[in-house]
Amino acid sequence: MSEFWSPGGKFPFRTAGLVLALFSVSICFGHSEAQAQRAGARGNSAPAVTLAQVKIQRMNERVAAVGSGRARQQVTLTTRTAGVITEVLFQGGQLVEANQALVKLNADTEAIAVETAEAQRAQAADTVARYKQLNPGTITKVAISEADTALKVADAALRRARDDLERMTLKAPFKGIMGLSTLQAGDYLAVGSPIATIDDRSTLLIEFTVPESVAPSMKVGLPVRANLITRSGEVYNGTIQAVGTRIDPVSRTLAVRAEIPNSDLKLIPGSTFSISVQLPGQDAPVVPALAIEWDRQGAFVWRVSEANTVERVNVAILGRDGDLVNLDAKLNANDKVVSEGGSSLRDGQTVRPQSS
Repeated sequence: MSEFWSPGGKFPFRTAGLVLALFSVSICFGHSEAQAQRAGARGNSAPAVTLAQVKIQRMNERVAAVGSGRARQQVTLTTRTAGVITEVLFQGGQLVEANQALVKLNADTEAIAVETAEAQRAQAADTVARYKQLNPGTITKVAISEADTALKVADAALRRARDDLERMTLKAPFKGIMGLSTLQAGDYLAVGSPIATIDDRSTLLIEFTVPESVAPSMKVGLPVRANLITRSGEVYNGTIQAVGTRIDPVSRTLAVRAEIPNSDLKLIPGSTFSISVQLPGQDAPVVPALAIEWDRQGAFVWRVSEANTVERVNVAILGRDGDLVNLDAKLNANDKVVSEGGSSLRDGQTVRPQSS
């Protein structure tokens, strides 16, 4: 057995080796235990996160479109009878009342026909009156019947003559503004010849189309805002007056008609409008945009329980309003979600909420 000397004496070499081995194991064991403690501390520490409170808000959606306006009523006036113009009683741009005379045609022949019919009717009526004054049996029933029939025919002829005379004067069918015309006295009008246009501009109708996705939300009476393209600062409020019944198979759009009051007649038919329709919104959860996380399954948020554990909730984004996002998700008002620090979390993990 080998020996070695020390200040205190001599020890066998084998004993010294054993002491050195135990000292090395102790150092290694102490180092490994410290590493395990530090690793355990790192594994058990809850990550710090910032929370946001879920709010339920009404999500209002607006649909924008472009449409062209037209008058509530607009027609091109024509004549139903031929004749020579004797008088033009309107000017272009003039506001006329319903049944106001606009153009008169030469009606001498029709006036004579009315006088003749009136005379014939008077003669027939006189005959009937005279027969009624006679004693019964003086005149046969056949003669009385013929006299009554003659009076009815005379009445019909008179109404026909008066109608022909009435047609020689063209009148406004409704209250409106007359268009420009080049007619003047002495012009000959054939049947169906155009005279002028007349527009009822008290209300303007604007027709536009909306996408198929919002077609079910279009209802009569919904509020509409209209802006003139040429004067964007002017806003006119109205309502939806009619909704189409079919989706266009090519454009996949639905035709809609809005009604805009125009009592001061300021708006002109044919103008182009920018239309905005406010749709009835739906209640939806609202969270900050930073709370949205993404993975292969899609978008989600981390909901935090009272015990500060996180739960994955899948969401679908309905719309954005600045830094807030409207969601379709199973979230309730006042729920807490992770707004920052959720990128490396896992379902069921404990977190440490921090003040924002």
